[in-house]
Amino acid sequence: MSRKRIVCALLMLALLLTGCAKSQEEKWELRLFYPAPEYEAGGDVLHSQAVDWSQQEGKEAAEQVKQVVSLLLNKDGSMDFPSPLPQGTELLRCSVSGGIATLDFSAAYRRLSGFDLTVANYCITLSASQIPSVRWIQLLVEGQPLPTRESEYLTTGDVLLTSSEDVVKAVPVTLYFPDAEGVLQPERRELLIYEGENRPLRVTEALLEGPQEETLQKLLPEGVEVAGAWMDGDICCLNFSFASYRKLCEAEVDQALVVRGLVQSLCSLSEVQRVQFLVDGAYRNMLGTVNIYLPLSP
Repeated sequence: MSRKRIVCALLMLALLLTGCAKSQEEKWELRLFYPAPEYEAGGDVLHSQAVDWSQQEGKEAAEQVKQVVSLLLNKDGSMDFPSPLPQGTELLRCSVSGGIATLDFSAAYRRLSGFDLTVANYCITLSASQIPSVRWIQLLVEGQPLPTRESEYLTTGDVLLTSSEDVVKAVPVTLYFPDAEGVLQPERRELLIYEGENRPLRVTEALLEGPQEETLQKLLPEGVEVAGAWMDGDICCLNFSFASYRKLCEAEVDQALVVRGLVQSLCSLSEVQRVQFLVDGAYRNMLGTVNIYLPLSP
């Protein structure tokens, strides 16, 4: 299914989701969510626009969140979308700790109410939750929580979708990364995934991006890419190019650990029961010292 450049209202993640996405040109992108200019009942409430995040992704999480808010405020008119925040809104304070991004706005934010307040909250939550280490959003106005919310924190899972087409869902997954001692550790995430998007491939992209926990290490060595992933019944076919397969065989990594991490991560998707490794679409007997000829389960 084709994906609109402008997306509907919701979600997650896991966030996301996910974290920022890395394109084939080695650029990191983040999607900014903003209100649909002409909302109609049953239509998209939110649209989104991708921005190059290459210059931001190395900064502290709080600085990245500040930049997200700055772009959403769009005071200089550099973004071609309407700001979801009221004119005159200022970000007084921003901090990130324990996965919680706390944003303290000036009194102008209090002018929002009802539907407009919900949309603004969702735009901030969906946009900022893509930054690694940000899982929850706490919105304050002059140091006080918003009085209309039962919960103090927002997550992408709080956002409700209204469109039946290019919807985004918060998909819970468990990614596996090695710790300093070479033991696989689970890292639970919620990935923002469009309806119709290749879910196994989205999981492998998250693995390639690396862990959010500072104590964990990347599962796959640098330069290794996944050429494709598709479902054959309950089997996920994971396809590597020959160049990436060769790097995996020759790299100073524990191939058995890599295989287990890939299998366990992909099988955290409800539809995946086993993983079949392929190289340029063909079966291979071994990956290093690991037999990969038959489908593998966790």
